[in-house]
Amino acid sequence: MSVRASAGTSLATLISLIVLYVLLITLVLVFAGQVLGDLSFTRSSAGIAVVIIAIVFPLLLLSFIVINLVRLGRQRAVGRPGARFKSRLLLSFGVIVLLASVPQAVLSVNFIRAATDAWFSAETGDAIRGAQDITLAFFGQKQDDLKSFVDSRFLSGVLEGLESQPGRVWERIQGVNPGIDSMQVFDPVFEETYFAGPEEFRIPSLRAAAARDGQVTRESTAAVSFLRVRTSYAARGVAESTYTVIFSTCLPADFDKTAGRLADALEFFVQLELFQSNFVTAIAVFYAFFSVPLMLLTILVSFFLSEEIIRPIVSLEEATRRIAEGDFSIRILSRRGDELSTLVDSFNRMVSELGRTRTKMIQTEKIAAWQEIAQRLAHEIKNPLTPIRLAAERSLRKYESSSPDFDTVFRNSVKSIVGEVDNLNALLTEFREFSRLPAPSVQRVSLRPIVEEVAATYGQQSRHIVMTDGVPAEFTLDADPGQLKQLLVNLCKNALEAMPDGGEIRIAADVVKKGEDTFGRIQVEDTGPGIPSEYQESIFKPYVTTKRHGTGLGLAIVERIVFDHHGQIWFETQLGVGTTFYLDLPFTTGQSDEGQQ
Repeated sequence: MSVRASAGTSLATLISLIVLYVLLITLVLVFAGQVLGDLSFTRSSAGIAVVIIAIVFPLLLLSFIVINLVRLGRQRAVGRPGARFKSRLLLSFGVIVLLASVPQAVLSVNFIRAATDAWFSAETGDAIRGAQDITLAFFGQKQDDLKSFVDSRFLSGVLEGLESQPGRVWERIQGVNPGIDSMQVFDPVFEETYFAGPEEFRIPSLRAAAARDGQVTRESTAAVSFLRVRTSYAARGVAESTYTVIFSTCLPADFDKTAGRLADALEFFVQLELFQSNFVTAIAVFYAFFSVPLMLLTILVSFFLSEEIIRPIVSLEEATRRIAEGDFSIRILSRRGDELSTLVDSFNRMVSELGRTRTKMIQTEKIAAWQEIAQRLAHEIKNPLTPIRLAAERSLRKYESSSPDFDTVFRNSVKSIVGEVDNLNALLTEFREFSRLPAPSVQRVSLRPIVEEVAATYGQQSRHIVMTDGVPAEFTLDADPGQLKQLLVNLCKNALEAMPDGGEIRIAADVVKKGEDTFGRIQVEDTGPGIPSEYQESIFKPYVTTKRHGTGLGLAIVERIVFDHHGQIWFETQLGVGTTFYLDLPFTTGQSDEGQQ
């Protein structure tokens, strides 16, 4: 079992803080746009909305802080571990925030003062007004030039021959006044007779008829702006033959946009001058609305950071309490790479050692109990040996008396006696081996030869196959070779007895890592019927067996050997498929690298 604060809660808190920060930045941008875009504050609805949001947002942050403070107060009241330390952390974070905000406030005030002085400079206003005056003067000059051209007494001479040769007239006009960009001619019934210039300057006859002679008008299309004026020309020698002529002159590219920008800039500057006091106040309020939520958000972040720092301490307290209650399976999970992970790893190793020590004590007590049972069992088994001996002597007397049924009695008695004696001897041998199993004499052992020897012994039967290709030739362990062989013999023998009709046994080995420890793992897999569920929890206990004849000590001896080697053993089984036993034997220092070669 592991102890760790909910990662989902931490992630949700972090996401919430990020969302709040993004909302704060958005609020600052919107409020700044409101202040700079409408210095007169005439857009009351937008201003009110921004102010409402700017007030509600800090109140929302403040409510979160109050909730966390109340929660912290309750934790301190009930004496929750880490609550006082968390309070000190929050106080430290608060002091740091205040110290950081003071120079920020001073810098912001100086920046605002410098910015307003630059914005309200008289030279800036004069430059904008001068640019606008130049633009207006240029526009007026273009109007006057066009007006003067159509009012000139020489114009009639220039237009002579318009009714018959308008092209030559246009060439003369281009020579006289290159500033004229188009000419459009209409006959007395306002039918167009000639047009020269850009197509954008052409107008329909109705507009030409509605215009007034000598009146200069400004018109714009999507692509260009221009000035237009109408004049009339009476053809000589032709009665009632007055022609209408439309002259146009083009204004510079983007003239309207430039003039509009100048007008907007001048209007903005006038607003700055008129509402200078309001602007400075708005900037001050803007700074307050920005800095206060930022400080509150920083305090919320400090709650999150302090919780991240306190969590391992609280986990250690909870784990210690559970260990005191007898739960040695507890482990603390922590992120790799931080400073507290070393403390957590040391704690977990300590708990593992305590758990192994406790398991060893329990196992020692269990072994002592089974030793006593084995001795008692050996004593009880010796009792039937006397009747067996008497049966043998009875057979002998039958022989000596030359009894006619001697052959039958003798054959049956001897056969029964021999079988019982063999069973009793096997039983006694196994129990004595279990009770007097010596401490392992550990040395460097190559596993492959031992596995091949066991396979040669139990793999000769035609119905059984023992495969050892899963054991690398260079695989070595630190173990007692005799006990290691006995361990494999017991597992293989157990598997063969579980497969009377034949099957396969596969022995494999590899290197595994568990945390910082390295183990040599041996796998013994069979294709037998599997272990029934009612036997799975007690399969390693003496006397427990699924076979009709057997002591149930084979797996108990295997567990004893693994335990004496400071290893672990477990199994996986599935009915109708087979069983796999896993044995993890630890490497001594410096052996793991060789085992992996």
